[in-house]
Amino acid sequence: MKSISIIAVTILAIMVLSGPAPAADLDQLAELMTLMDSAKAIEADVFAPTLWKKANESYHKVQRSIDGGKSTKDISNKLTKAMEYVENSIRASEVGKLTLQEYLAPRNNARKAKAPIHAPETYHKAEAQFVKATKKVESGDVKGGLKEAEKSVELFEMVEMVAIEIDLLGKADRLIEKAEADGAGKYALSTLDKARTARDKSYAILTGDRYNRTEAVEESNRAEYEAMHASNIALSVRSLSKNDQAWEKLMLLYEIQMNRVGASLGVPFLPFDNGPLAAADAMINKVTALQEENQNLSQDSEFLSGAVAEQLKSILLAIEEPFDGNDPVAMGKAVEQAMLKMKEEYAVVEQQLNETQDRLATLEAANAEVESELALRVEKEQKFIKAKTILNPSEGEVLFNSSNDVVLRLTGISFDVGQSTIKDDHVPLLKKVEEVIKLFPYAFLVVEGHTDGSGDPSSNMLLSEKRAYAITQYIRQSMLISADKIKSMGFGMDKPVASNQTEEGRSQNRRIDIIIQM
Repeated sequence: MKSISIIAVTILAIMVLSGPAPAADLDQLAELMTLMDSAKAIEADVFAPTLWKKANESYHKVQRSIDGGKSTKDISNKLTKAMEYVENSIRASEVGKLTLQEYLAPRNNARKAKAPIHAPETYHKAEAQFVKATKKVESGDVKGGLKEAEKSVELFEMVEMVAIEIDLLGKADRLIEKAEADGAGKYALSTLDKARTARDKSYAILTGDRYNRTEAVEESNRAEYEAMHASNIALSVRSLSKNDQAWEKLMLLYEIQMNRVGASLGVPFLPFDNGPLAAADAMINKVTALQEENQNLSQDSEFLSGAVAEQLKSILLAIEEPFDGNDPVAMGKAVEQAMLKMKEEYAVVEQQLNETQDRLATLEAANAEVESELALRVEKEQKFIKAKTILNPSEGEVLFNSSNDVVLRLTGISFDVGQSTIKDDHVPLLKKVEEVIKLFPYAFLVVEGHTDGSGDPSSNMLLSEKRAYAITQYIRQSMLISADKIKSMGFGMDKPVASNQTEEGRSQNRRIDIIIQM
């Protein structure tokens, strides 16, 4: 699609050559582009494919009218038609999603597993089957749509499994393939078999429960490790077969690693001059000696029991715990009982302390919450006061509503009778509105349109909606505000703020209110 700015410039050029250039067409074009973006975002092309196709065709008709220099009336009519199709596709999409809601999960799961990326052809087949269902629902054949949707479930579940397998086992498969290319099938077959076995086990786990990721990932990681291990062994053995000197380097490498272990045991040099068995025996003998030393230390501790008994007796005297005899085991139990009693007493004191600390923490949290709320309220009041200084009384007023939201009541924006087009002389006031909105950067905005009590209620309601929408679009485009941060609403004559019996009251009721919700 061409960008809005390019199309708008083209329309302006045509209108300058052919006559007056009504701003309404430009507004309608911008509205159409925004609406088509919204429809695409909710997948109207999937859930209302027929209407979306008509909307797209109508849009291209607008383009061809522009490119062909058609009259502004022709362009306006085609814009209106395109708008109707897009709006209908949005409504039909919501109905389609509601009707097929029990069949959406398999599709969503496949997309979550990145099936469109990992298995695009299979995913597109499943998606095509699903679109058959949405077309039938869109045409009113709900029963037929449900049958077609049922057929898509198996396809989405299958492609989800394929995507999960590629996502989880893709690296392991590539590493196993590399190991085979490195000659692991000849030089490291046992290790390669371990990689294949772990890979197959991971696949079996996924087949049993595709969402059991923990065990499957563990086996997949094992497969990756063994595949790389097999590659390294194969490459080493292949290099040995080509270079006799490489055998010496390989043996020296392993001797260096064994010497590191020996050094940690206190044997700085292992006797490799007598072969690897002698080196291993030296390490085993050292470990055995350390074990015997540890056993001797245990035996020596028995001789310390007398000294321990004296120490225990001193402890019992210090804590004023009565005891008769010199048995260290009995004295140890007595000390243990006394310590348990002291521990229980300490636990009571500790519990009381914790309860006091909890109460203190609760009070501190409540105080912090009050201080935070007060700070926010003060900040809000300061911004409110600042906002009031920005608008003149003739332009509007700043006030709080019953929900404590800030309200910009813009009585200074006056539209022509029955019109919703923003005038050039509105721009200075709207710039001030932007200044106020910037004071509340994280707020949600609601733009309300209101009319006085004159005229037809239905016409007034529609007019108030269009005026609110025009202001909303201006603010969005001027301040680059996303659609989820602002909305427009029309209330017609339903919410007067003054009497409709006087001209002054009606003037106050004809207004735009911008609600700043925080």
